[in-house]
Amino acid sequence: MSQIITAPSIEKPIYTSIFLAGGITNCKNWQKEVIKELEFENISIFNPRQENFDITNKNASFKQISWEFERLEQMDIFSMYFCNGESDQPICMYELGRNILKMQNRFPNDWEKRIIISVEDGYKRKQDVIIQTQLCAPKIFIETDANPISHAFYIKNIIRKLKNNV
Repeated sequence: MSQIITAPSIEKPIYTSIFLAGGITNCKNWQKEVIKELEFENISIFNPRQENFDITNKNASFKQISWEFERLEQMDIFSMYFCNGESDQPICMYELGRNILKMQNRFPNDWEKRIIISVEDGYKRKQDVIIQTQLCAPKIFIETDANPISHAFYIKNIIRKLKNNV
């Protein structure tokens, strides 16, 4: 069974951990679908999406961003999902670049195996994601025309590869 650690929980991961990076404001709850697909995996999932979050509350925003920053420092697998919606998700573009670099430094021998990037068809900045990733990390697989279930499928593959040291 997976362990779900949702912001702002201070619970510690008990398994290999993954951070579900991607849009949480003005986009669908794709995290819920991914988590459902991963429920029987032995993995700790950092989910930044809170059920009730007041984005206008500066204290809540600071707490949320701090939680995300800390959990991104603890993750073993980095998952980035760009969903089609009202928002271009500009913070996600920053997080993508920052965390690719962090994974390179933290896991120098197998960092490329620890990253999954998915982009839904219709995401406004899809080409930007593809180009930026190809320039900084050309070996990373980018799933285009993604959906939450296919994203979870690729996460499962990464989990299995890491467990088998492939």
